[in-house]
Amino acid sequence: MSCLQPKVDLIVDLQFGSTGKGLIAGYLGETGDYDTCITANMPNAGHTYIDKKGKKYIFKVLPSSAVGRSIKQILIGPGAVFSLDRLQKEMVHLRSDQTLRIHPNAMVLTANHIKKEENLTHIGSTKQGSAAAVIEKMMRSGKVSIAKDFLRGTAYQQYVATHPEWKIRLESSSGILAEGSQGFSLGINTQFYPYTTSRDCGPAAFLSNMGLPIPMLSMVIGTCRTLPIRVGGTSGDCYPDQEELSWDDLDLTPEKTTVTNRVRRIFTYSKMQIEEACWHCAPDLVFLNFANYVEKHYVENIVAHIDDMSTVKWVGFGPAYKDIGLI
Repeated sequence: MSCLQPKVDLIVDLQFGSTGKGLIAGYLGETGDYDTCITANMPNAGHTYIDKKGKKYIFKVLPSSAVGRSIKQILIGPGAVFSLDRLQKEMVHLRSDQTLRIHPNAMVLTANHIKKEENLTHIGSTKQGSAAAVIEKMMRSGKVSIAKDFLRGTAYQQYVATHPEWKIRLESSSGILAEGSQGFSLGINTQFYPYTTSRDCGPAAFLSNMGLPIPMLSMVIGTCRTLPIRVGGTSGDCYPDQEELSWDDLDLTPEKTTVTNRVRRIFTYSKMQIEEACWHCAPDLVFLNFANYVEKHYVENIVAHIDDMSTVKWVGFGPAYKDIGLI
């Protein structure tokens, strides 16, 4: 029997991404009792959070919940791929009472990784080098830009943990908020392959990519939108019970992706999508975002549908902390 205590709350996107994971993560970081936050982001995903005071943060490497006053430890997991330039820009948000640690097996993004993805135009890829970096790691030969080796002798070496240290830091944490990236339906093993991201986007995969033991999982927090989106371009199909919509017909300002600045595609809510995601991810609580995009009865119908499988606890009506309400 495991002696590990359940203390990890894991945020998982139940659709195609861009559901507001950064928003709910920042919100929970500011309101929860977590002392540690962790992620395994790759450069093909970005997360936005606007805090209590209206300050806007955009994170591609660090967890959005790092802004929380109770957060003392920020961890970047073994499955992460990160740019040093981007990490340096985000580290300005860290406080003197916070500790940053990078797993020794995380991958550092290089210009060569990005170059290898230049021709990935047929699947709507963000072409940020994420898959190329993961492939390099999997090949296990030649010069690999793994953190423990690549950062040796640099100013970043001080932030790289050892394997024994990683275990100790997780065990000594009192509460951990883990932030998954991208959406379940974009997982490489879903029906939308090859129009997917380069890895699985379910709870088990996130735990593995963050170096978190399964017995530490306490709760899964699902996130979804009233009107799901996909990235622009040739990004694949939707579910059979969905229809693609037009930003003009909705009379809404088109959304653009955080990473590529491309206009997103937008769709009607899919019961099939949420039912499949809930079957795989088993969320305990759900954050329903972009309630401001539709009429009240539309929101109520979605809440009723999700409540048959889980519990909607928060609803978002805008992009900031102040726009989140409890059900």
